[in-house]
Order: sequence, then structure tokens, then C-alpha cells
Amino acid sequence: MYQEQLSSAKPGFILIMIDQSASMSDKYANSDKADFAALAVNRVIGEIITACSSGNEIKDRCFVAAVGYGAGINVLFLDKASELAKNPNTTTLKRKVSDGAGGLVEVDEVMRVFVKPTASNGTPMAEAFKQAYTGVEKFISNHRDSFPPVVINITDGEPNDSNAATTEAKKLAQLKTSDGNVIVLNAHISNASAGKIELPSDNAGFSNNKFANFLFDISSVLPDPLAESAKNAGCTVQPNARGFIFNADAEALIKLLQFGSKGALR
Repeated sequence: MYQEQLSSAKPGFILIMIDQSASMSDKYANSDKADFAALAVNRVIGEIITACSSGNEIKDRCFVAAVGYGAGINVLFLDKASELAKNPNTTTLKRKVSDGAGGLVEVDEVMRVFVKPTASNGTPMAEAFKQAYTGVEKFISNHRDSFPPVVINITDGEPNDSNAATTEAKKLAQLKTSDGNVIVLNAHISNASAGKIELPSDNAGFSNNKFANFLFDISSVLPDPLAESAKNAGCTVQPNARGFIFNADAEALIKLLQFGSKGALR
């Protein structure tokens, strides 16, 4: 299980769910949660396109979709890598890189923009998981022998209805290809300076935290390819670790996005 290599004949599918509720306007990582989540998602989609590139050719080894949830459910896009690469929307950011002599130098980075920051209304997570189910089920019906789809949920607060969200997330995780079940990862982002929980294998350290238990419960145990990718990203991975980070700072969020997407693109 979880052994298929991605190819144009057997592409993968990465679906990113983004909380766009009003609280995503709170400060986070020198901007706000909505801005940083959009930036992180845009960057990782660019990295997915690069991973699918061979010279000037972009091989459609992966499909990518994003679902925003806040003021309703917004399917932002669902497309293969070569089509995403045609996206004309870009922005220029300042980024510090090594100068080769032990220092840093600031350079301009042109980044494609797929997701724009949004923050309003509540947290209809159950409806978002239901929309994710529809997209994943359709993908699997056309790619039954591919590496299983990976769903990454980024949120900063409790859903409107946690019972319904649990039901829909677990229903989604029961979908499968011939290579294994759908993989559901969750990142709770927060400015909290303490209490970060990263890839736990049980809930011993947060048994009294209802929200942390909810996210732990709906997160998949990391299969070997994603566990190895998480280790390569600098995470500590115990046996039976769940794909779940609570009180994630900016660095932890980026790690989860990277190993969640690149584990399939190994």
C-alpha cells in the first residue's frame, strides 16, 4: 500500500482546504493568518509544478485543488500541473537567500498567485469536507490505481458543527484507490508561543482539549512515504504518527504543506 509512483498515467491529487472565516484576519507571522495561509499555499503549489517539471516540459503527475470555507464554500480551482503553470497572475516578493559567503542577500521572487487572502463569517468545515469528498471521489473514479489523494486542511478555529465535520472527514478518509485510503492532514494555526503539538501518535498530551482531540481524531496515520517526507522536512516522527499539528507556527505550517504534497511526489 502507498507504493505507487506518480506519473502522467497514474497522477496524484492534492486538495488543500483553507479556513477563510473572520478570525483568519488575526495577526500571524508578521501579517495575518489569511495572508500567510494564502502565501504558503501559493508557494507550495509552485513547488508542486516544479516537481512535475522536466526541463521545459511539465508532466501532469499531479492534480491540485483548493477549497475555501468561510462565507460559503468556494472551489478555487481544480486542475492538472501543466494548466496551473499557465496561471498569469503573479506577485513579486522579497526573499532572503544565502550569498555563498555565510551571509544573506535579499532578492526578488516572482510567485504565481492561485489563492487570495479572505476572512469573513463562520467556519463551515463540515460543508468543506463534503465538497472535498465530491472532488476526491470524482478523481478516484478516473484514477483507481493512483497513489491515494492527499487532503490538507488549514484552520484556526473550531468548526460550526464539530460532529458533522467529524462525520464528513471520516467519510472522506474511507475513499480509496487500489493503493490505499485517502490521507487527511490537519494544521491548526495559532500565535500561541507554547503548546505546539506536532505529529502525535496519541492524545496523551492534550486529552482535555476538545478541539485538539477533534483534529487528531480526523487525521490519518502517516503512511511510510509521507512519514519519510516529514522526517526530511525536519519533523520528529514516531510510529503511528498522525498527520496533525496543533498551535502551528509559520514554520510548522510550511513543513506540513511541503511534506504533505511532496510525500506523494517522491
